[in-house]
Amino acid sequence: MTEFSFGPYRIRVDVEATREYYAARPLPWFTCDCAGCRNFARAVKRLPTAVREFFDDLGLDPEKPGETCYYTGTPDSLVGGGWYHICGTILAGASMPGDYEAFPAGWYELDENFSVGFKTGCDLLPDDFPRPCFQMEFNHRLPWVLKEPNPY
Repeated sequence: MTEFSFGPYRIRVDVEATREYYAARPLPWFTCDCAGCRNFARAVKRLPTAVREFFDDLGLDPEKPGETCYYTGTPDSLVGGGWYHICGTILAGASMPGDYEAFPAGWYELDENFSVGFKTGCDLLPDDFPRPCFQMEFNHRLPWVLKEPNPY
């Protein structure tokens, strides 16, 4: 287990178990064919280096979110969020083991267009995901990369 501190959060992550889980499940992770999901699947490959390194440090594959959603957009960008599941525990921050909250207590900015928060409650957790675990919520503004108008 590796400990990390991000703003108000202190987490303990089993980086190898997290990495192994995602590596053992090949793409595609997106089963939705909406424009937002198709755009996310392409645009996430263009994340800034700092955000990609953050994901790698935690053992996460940014192309394999547990869920995504989209709020608003412009012709050039799409704003949304979602979450990923991580093997480990939250030591300090938004919630403690056994607590459940709908959203993280705060956001840690990785980049001007990407922020994260952590919570103990896991939504849509696959039955085979290793325990203990927690959820990393994220907010993003990604470029609109599809060759079709942004419907958001």
